[in-house]
Amino acid sequence: MRATDSWLPRHVPGVHRLLAVAGLSAACAAVLTIVQVVLFAHVVVAGFLQHRGVRELAPSLLCLAAVAVARAAVGWARDVGCRVMANRMVRELRGRVLRRLVRVRPGRVTAAEAVTAAVDGGEALEIYLARFLPQVMTAVLVPPAILGWVAFHDVLSALVMLVTLPLIPLFGALIGRATQARTRARLRALTRMSGHFLDVVTGLPTLRAYRRGRAQAETVADNTERYRRETMGVLRVAFLSAFVLELAATLGTALVAVGIGLRLVTGGLGLDAGLAILVLAPELYGPLRGLAAEYHAGADGMAAARRIGDLLALPPAVPPPGGPPRPVRFGVVRLEDVTVRYDGGPPVLEDVSLEIRPGERTVVLGESGAGKSTLLAVLLRFVAPSSGLITVDGADLSAVDPDEWRRLVAWLPQRPRLRPGPALQAIGSADSRSPVAAAELVGAGALLHRTVGENGAGLSAGEVRRLALARALARPAPLLLLDEPTAHLDAAAARLAIDALRTLPGRTVVVATHDARLAEGADQVVELASGRAQRGADAMT
Repeated sequence: MRATDSWLPRHVPGVHRLLAVAGLSAACAAVLTIVQVVLFAHVVVAGFLQHRGVRELAPSLLCLAAVAVARAAVGWARDVGCRVMANRMVRELRGRVLRRLVRVRPGRVTAAEAVTAAVDGGEALEIYLARFLPQVMTAVLVPPAILGWVAFHDVLSALVMLVTLPLIPLFGALIGRATQARTRARLRALTRMSGHFLDVVTGLPTLRAYRRGRAQAETVADNTERYRRETMGVLRVAFLSAFVLELAATLGTALVAVGIGLRLVTGGLGLDAGLAILVLAPELYGPLRGLAAEYHAGADGMAAARRIGDLLALPPAVPPPGGPPRPVRFGVVRLEDVTVRYDGGPPVLEDVSLEIRPGERTVVLGESGAGKSTLLAVLLRFVAPSSGLITVDGADLSAVDPDEWRRLVAWLPQRPRLRPGPALQAIGSADSRSPVAAAELVGAGALLHRTVGENGAGLSAGEVRRLALARALARPAPLLLLDEPTAHLDAAAARLAIDALRTLPGRTVVVATHDARLAEGADQVVELASGRAQRGADAMT
């Protein structure tokens, strides 16, 4: 496993700074470790064999204490600094993922995938950045420094260390190959479990109505059991790798100790140097054992990084303007021979030409699958036409910044969602016109004292639709796009909504609907069939 994916340093600028901090702290730790061990060996030999008093050893003891404190301070600063930097980087990366997801084509990424990548994947990536990468730098810098010092004092011990040291990364790599596959399987199981659980929670009223709760509970239990098995498999490999690597480090230390003992007996090695080398042997293998212990956190982080990288690589729903974005000014919207295909498939809209004049109401009729929602998505710039041209006030819409254009658009989606909380806050914002007047206009005034739960809990589908319609009407945008505004409404509520749309002053309205009643008094009626505009009609009465 590589320490970093290629996109991580390129798209997360703080990674280089984190590696620099971790490298500097590792270098300081290597020097302080050697100095501490040398001082410790000197104190032990001088105190117990040369029988020096505490007063004579006081400078050495003070230096030993100061080095120990400095080493602990360096380790603490590394841990805290890397944790803070990793938290900041992951927070920024989550923001980038969310900004990317709101720009991709709707439906391209499921809510479960987004939540798993941004939340669980972000946590795994934070651990990877805060713990695994610093441990990599420690494993790269500390062992060579110790080996160099040992080689200067005892070449034979250095050769034994040099031969036994690669056993730890070798065993780690062999075990890691199985770990990567299990980690990916665990992440897939988590995504599957999260997605299914989210779907079940969203559809609880339907499941209860059709008495399918028990069956779905069994499916949730099966997904949970699959995730448990994958997690336990990863943990088994982690425990096995810890045992194998500890055994390798213990054997290496034992071989070094045997060689030192034999040369001490024969007088081929001084006691100071022998004791220092013996104490340094665990310090030599320690960073690689620590790296192996963090390997599974690294594998989780790398799997999460790849998924986040895939999300960041998703193309936007519409390409950004080729040059400097033009200022947007609302006016006549013209579609000229617009064709839309999804992922190279058959056309969903084909050669549609349409003119939407300011202040007029256009009604788009058609059966399910005729292309009505796609036409609204094109006007919202959620989808780019495969061919054809869209102009606004004579300017090419593709040269306009999508965010600037959407500030001129109010939208009622086919499946509206409301922000949890008081209904008045759910339909109003700082840039809204009076939400109370809009709610009264569509007969939703009595709902303003209600509280909206998660996913509209506590409200019927019709009540959610009326509040969402009031939210769209309250937005001060010149273009109003409505997708099935009368769906889930009873006859009286539908009539109120139709009358409200007929009396909107100065608003340009485009309505996609099955309901032919919305065409009454419309300035323009377009019928879509199989993606083609069949006919246009003026002012149906």
